[in-house]
Amino acid sequence: MTGAPDNEQLAGMPSGSMRLIDWTSLQCHLTWVYEGPVFDCARTSRETTNDVSCWLMRRGRVELTTGGNRVTARKGEWAFVAAPTRTQKFSADAEILSVRFQLAWPSGDPLFARTQNQVFPAAQFPGLEKTAMRLLRLVRRHMPKVDANVQFEKCSLDVFLSVQNLLPAWQRAYVETMLALGHMPHRLTGVDERALQLVRTLDHHPLEESFAFVRFARDVGLTPQYLAGIFLRSYGMTPKRYLEHRRLEAARHALAHTSISVKAAAYSLGFRHESHFCAWFKQHEGRTPSDFRTTQGNGR
Repeated sequence: MTGAPDNEQLAGMPSGSMRLIDWTSLQCHLTWVYEGPVFDCARTSRETTNDVSCWLMRRGRVELTTGGNRVTARKGEWAFVAAPTRTQKFSADAEILSVRFQLAWPSGDPLFARTQNQVFPAAQFPGLEKTAMRLLRLVRRHMPKVDANVQFEKCSLDVFLSVQNLLPAWQRAYVETMLALGHMPHRLTGVDERALQLVRTLDHHPLEESFAFVRFARDVGLTPQYLAGIFLRSYGMTPKRYLEHRRLEAARHALAHTSISVKAAAYSLGFRHESHFCAWFKQHEGRTPSDFRTTQGNGR
């Protein structure tokens, strides 16, 4: 199938029958939008992330390898990068337009599985570049010093709303492209209303603060054990593990894509001692925060 699908195809995809309230659980966040030379530390690297990465090659080329399969993207081509792990090798002269974002269910399952890297001409889906450039101009105008993760950049309410206004257009172009390439979205099924209420609360809970789960359960008229069971059946993990997953993702982003110190990252995530944070991070990642930062760099 070639070319972007029309609105009828998008509306008629298999997941189109879900309730509006179910769609609100889909986590949609911009991580960054960038245009320019590839950073030296990202030219040849191996990265693991659940974020969606889309690169338009402005100059040069990139080789992407996942599961033994290698593809090459050249000037004028988009690369939709595989997840969670890929190896990338950019040419010395490579320049890209890069959009990285989150589009996943609270369980961590992506809206679209991306098991292989895909390359195709930009002219085939012009809406991608058009909507990406709108986001880029907005970020450059209001966050001129940002060269990586916009999630940790301070901004006004007006700028936040502007990003939230433009991001859906990019995501729609992305979804239309994935559908045209033959991918089907994964549906969220069997989610209890009380689990939805809890996951929304957890998504907005400050990571440096402990969560009063027992009080929340009481407020919704359930025992903590029963509510935890509902959440587990809906999302495949306990509320505690879900919050821990959020904390770990925030730690990984802070270490890989900002210059914040390890100590400051620890405090921002609720750890009183840097040593406790380092032990916790190593338990989950198998590497110390410093080792993780060295290997990840500021890869695009």
